[in-house]
Amino acid sequence: MYRLVVSELAHRDLDNIVSYIAIQLANPIAATNFLDEVEKCYGYLKSNPLMYEQCHDAYLEKIGYRKAAIRNYVLAYRVDEAAKAVIIHRFFYGAQDYVKLI
Repeated sequence: MYRLVVSELAHRDLDNIVSYIAIQLANPIAATNFLDEVEKCYGYLKSNPLMYEQCHDAYLEKIGYRKAAIRNYVLAYRVDEAAKAVIIHRFFYGAQDYVKLI
């Protein structure tokens, strides 16, 4: 079992996404459903962190970044085998060029 380490930026990204869905899109139910899917993804990462694909960018792949798609968003993370930890770095809107933002 791996432990999750969620960066401050990832927390902020998630807060912004949920606020956007709940307030700007006026859909609090969708915001709650999105959070449920994030929690489900976190559970998968704790037990099997390599289940999601590596980032396709050569540099990010080389330094161990992987990505999980959750609805229209991408969760970028790395696995630290020595510490048995999954480090959640950022959440991005799927259409963003997240490679440049990591």
